Amino acid sequence: MSNWDPSTIAIDPSQLTLLQGLDSEEARRCSLVVYSGGDTGRQITLPEGTSSIGRSAAASLQIDGPGMSRLHAEVVVDGTQVLLRDLGSANGSYVQDVRLTGPRPLRDGDRVRLGSVLLKFYEHQSVDAALHDRVYRMAMVDAGTGLYNRRYLHETLRRELRQTRQGGRPMAVISFDLDRFKSVNDTHGHAAGDLVLRECAVVVSGVVGAGGPGSPTLGRLGGEEFLVLMPGATLPVARALAERLRAAVAGHTFVLPAGLADSRPLVAHRQTISLGVAEWTSAMLDASDLLDAADRRLYQAKHEGRDRVCS
Repeated sequence: MSNWDPSTIAIDPSQLTLLQGLDSEEARRCSLVVYSGGDTGRQITLPEGTSSIGRSAAASLQIDGPGMSRLHAEVVVDGTQVLLRDLGSANGSYVQDVRLTGPRPLRDGDRVRLGSVLLKFYEHQSVDAALHDRVYRMAMVDAGTGLYNRRYLHETLRRELRQTRQGGRPMAVISFDLDRFKSVNDTHGHAAGDLVLRECAVVVSGVVGAGGPGSPTLGRLGGEEFLVLMPGATLPVARALAERLRAAVAGHTFVLPAGLADSRPLVAHRQTISLGVAEWTSAMLDASDLLDAADRRLYQAKHEGRDRVCS
């Protein structure tokens, strides 16, 4: 724990339950923690066997950053031994500031540099690695819904668009928000509004799925606005998912306290969402153009009567 400055972060005692998980199978596996760039604090668990590392979507462990090659290095986990090998990268792979000329065993606490991306290797059951990951998740997850937050969505979108430009693959986004959400707060109170947001997040998460490399990423932009990133998806594929999201929310019954008085009976509430879908085109310049296109279609859905998808 000597690497941590106590003035930097305070961990509430209730959050220390994460340390109880250090005996789990997942925690017994070694990891790399990112120490630079937008992903600082991200913990990457290393699976048994050989995994490639690079900025390409083809890499087993995708890490983007300055000087990172498409397929930069590979890490081999064989029982208790972990080897790092450079894959002929342009900017080299380093361990403890020594450039690799062949496979190099990794030891707990080793500093790893791939191009200009700094990482640190941790062996199993590392409290430091667990705390790093906890801080990373706190910075990237929306506390109100448990979904990814605006920062994570924008950084992920920029990274995915870089892959889209390089590989020529499609990329689509779905922008949606809750219809007439202000009336929920005005009628039932902000606590009820928060409940609707949380339940809506659960409902749409069930439709989008658990996620993973190349799969849709769901997050909350703020307020009642949400975004789904769909790398590799065409407009028809994204529209089909948007329709499933719309139907799932429209078919869900939210149970809310009725009114603002102390004695509040429960009332059934039906919520709808409006969605705009857009696909990346060569005429677009950056992520803002793609998001603006989705937002314009979202506003069109609102204008045409809500509870619908426009693409």
